[in-house]
Amino acid sequence: MRNLIRVEGCVLKAVGDIVPEKVTRMQDLVAAAGYPRPAGYSRGPWDFVRMCEEEDLDLVYNATPWEWHVPICLAAMRNGKHAATEVPATYTVEDCWDLVEHAEKYGKHCIMMENCTYGRMEMMVFNMVRQGVFGEILHGEGGYLHDLRSVKFSPEGEGLWRRAHSMQRNGNLYPTHGLGPVANCIGINRGDRFASLVSMSSPSRGLQLYAREHFPEGSPQRQERYVLGDVNTSLISTANGRTICVSHDTNLPRPYSRVHVVQGTRGLFQGYPDRVYIEGRSKSDEWDPADAYLAEFDHPLWKQMEERSRGAGHGGMDYLEDYRLIKCLREGLPTDMN
Repeated sequence: MRNLIRVEGCVLKAVGDIVPEKVTRMQDLVAAAGYPRPAGYSRGPWDFVRMCEEEDLDLVYNATPWEWHVPICLAAMRNGKHAATEVPATYTVEDCWDLVEHAEKYGKHCIMMENCTYGRMEMMVFNMVRQGVFGEILHGEGGYLHDLRSVKFSPEGEGLWRRAHSMQRNGNLYPTHGLGPVANCIGINRGDRFASLVSMSSPSRGLQLYAREHFPEGSPQRQERYVLGDVNTSLISTANGRTICVSHDTNLPRPYSRVHVVQGTRGLFQGYPDRVYIEGRSKSDEWDPADAYLAEFDHPLWKQMEERSRGAGHGGMDYLEDYRLIKCLREGLPTDMN
């Protein structure tokens, strides 16, 4: 909401949440910024349908728990609105087809809001790829490696719904933070496409251990059983023969990482920590700090928007994501992700 208020040409007309106090808080935020107070919708979890039917909107922006991503997007498109959703958007093949078929039937954009594709390093690497610095791109790696144990067991926020997915599903539950930037560099749906995938998970131990160590004997949390493997590894091959490794690890103690490797015939970028090796430019067998390449290869969008994005979430990438969405819709451009 704070980002969208700052984007030129964006007017917030309605806001919905199952918690009325959150709706009021967002209405106050918009009014304090000098805009008309948006309509509020909070008559239960399905009140978004009423909003989509009643309000004259161009876009419905969805940042809900995962199981609501598809229903909200479908309701928006059925009522003539573009749909933008937080990741992961969907987690069944059937729902993927539902989103595609609705977008085509109603002639509306359905956009996955993957903020990590707008990170400064990710966009610098993308710029370097487009300029041929790494040569022909052959391989990429990405991941979501984030210790979420305390979040999953929290009595509020994401803890109210996120842990349940670990009891019901096994696999990579959150692939696009790592996969999105790599897919851009490899040219997925821009000359290449995913062709095959094999995925495997380790045993599930981390959440069980956390529950035993943080909750008293007899507590409901100790009785829960989890099926999500602590570490999932997925290998993807593309139609053009490139390879991608995607990792997921949210149940074990570890520092944060999205991995981010892009490798070609002339060199590579490797993230966390960010470093670059370019044959003929880097010292033999030594990494260069990635920051040393920013002056030459910083993406033009970051140069243009650095000041305007300052203070926005996740180092500014969230603002760039929202700015590009609104700009593309207003100017009739293809959206960056679709």
